[in-house]
Amino acid sequence: MGHFPGSSTSIDKMFSLRITGLIAALVVVLQVSAINGAASKRVLFVGNSFTFVNDLPHQLINVAKSLGDDVEVANSTIGGCTIYAQTAPNDPRTAELLQETWDYIVLQDYSALPTVQAAREKYLEPAVKDFAGRAKTAKIVMYLTWGYHDGNTAPCPTSDNAKCFPLGSLANLTDPPCATSNHYDQIAGNFPCMGYALARGYIGEVTPGHADMAAPCGLAWQVVRGLSTIPSDCKAIIDKQYGSEFPLDLPFQVDGGADTSLMLYRVFGKSIDKHPNVAGQYLNSLVFYATLFGKSPIGAAPPLNTGSPSAGDRPLTTTEIHTLQVAAHGAVTQCGAACGLTHPLK
Repeated sequence: MGHFPGSSTSIDKMFSLRITGLIAALVVVLQVSAINGAASKRVLFVGNSFTFVNDLPHQLINVAKSLGDDVEVANSTIGGCTIYAQTAPNDPRTAELLQETWDYIVLQDYSALPTVQAAREKYLEPAVKDFAGRAKTAKIVMYLTWGYHDGNTAPCPTSDNAKCFPLGSLANLTDPPCATSNHYDQIAGNFPCMGYALARGYIGEVTPGHADMAAPCGLAWQVVRGLSTIPSDCKAIIDKQYGSEFPLDLPFQVDGGADTSLMLYRVFGKSIDKHPNVAGQYLNSLVFYATLFGKSPIGAAPPLNTGSPSAGDRPLTTTEIHTLQVAAHGAVTQCGAACGLTHPLK
């Protein structure tokens, strides 16, 4: 007897052909993904306003997507806070998020904290160790931030959110006391010196049992600003606080990565803020893409329009966008093993 359309044999054959077609299509998709090197990462950001102003997590998503990769993000951020106050024992949101599985956990401390030796010992180092102990399979990534535009121009570092400094303010932890000595000003009183102090503090955490990697955003800022040298006097003072030599020769020099006319900070009237404008946060997202994916950010899409003309934001030119991408590529490449990177960028 013949088989009519709709009989079980015909349906089985049609179903089999459909499944075969779907499998073939899936194989093609996987092959294309492999050829393009597409990847997906889950990233948890823990930090403060240097993370959420102009939305670093979503700037990273934008960059990654434009280059064929996917990022899923979440954040635990408190303005003016320390990561010590945002460890799981101290912060319910962080504790909840750490129950999930992440590829990377990004830690960004209060902007001036790594420049104060006692604050590193009391706040930064214990916090990083605590996060590392709860990371499961995630890699801990230090978000190496930047010096203020003209350095810390006040005699003492600030501690914006008192609740986030339960073991003492940064000013009270300076030694000798910043209120009666210019020692802290020698460490962080200008952009090059403050940036060097931050680099030593954050990269110093890339050690077994603490952090696995560092995203050298602040070093990319030095490149874009055309920094040519770190003053030897502050360098000597900062280096003396550490028991080993610094493995990097700063500042990095990157051909095509400098644009001294491009502002990276928010500007309100005549006041230059310490927070990143869209260009600055876009630069950070490019550095993070290169660090986390091990790929060049050159050719990424322009930044998301998260800024405001009142903060001095404006659309970036094609040349400026390319300059930022070159600076990010160069900074990550030159940081290399010191930042925990094991392979050249693809």
